[in-house]
Amino acid sequence: MPYLIAAVLLLALLGLFNLALTFGVARRLRERPASPEGEGRDRASGLAAGAPVGAFSAVDTDGRTLTHEDLPDGLMVVFVSPGCPACEETLPHVVERAREYGRARVLAVVIRDGDEPGDIAPYVERLTPVARVAVTDMGGELTTAFDLKGLPAYAEMGADGRVAGTGRILPRRPVRDRDRASAGV
Repeated sequence: MPYLIAAVLLLALLGLFNLALTFGVARRLRERPASPEGEGRDRASGLAAGAPVGAFSAVDTDGRTLTHEDLPDGLMVVFVSPGCPACEETLPHVVERAREYGRARVLAVVIRDGDEPGDIAPYVERLTPVARVAVTDMGGELTTAFDLKGLPAYAEMGADGRVAGTGRILPRRPVRDRDRASAGV
């Protein structure tokens, strides 16, 4: 009988260890873009690296007009929606990482779910301190300009209004860039 109890406990511990490893791997996979260049088959934006962003005009929550010409090199454009379970799960990570980049380098696009327009308020409130926020509808000018394929998504802007990379989860800002920003460089 003691051998049976020991065997069952050993198998239970082995199962818990396996479960912990699986969760760790899943978490790391969610944090990575589709590929280093953003060229993976599961691109969040239909635009490939080097493709120009289409023309659009939108108004942010501060009342300022935003066009495709206002997207500087290095700007991170993040797309989230209250109707998206993955967006709700990753919103705390988006807020944390947007804070690392700084408000001037992040544009958060909150996409309204047609049924409940009041659901966007918590997203706007959480993102406003860390990013410039624009609210739009799926299929609107802004989502069409980025050829949005799914949510959550981000696009990193490159030179001349072209996309430098895309993915599902806003990546961490490189430590080198964070150190330069904190030093005022």
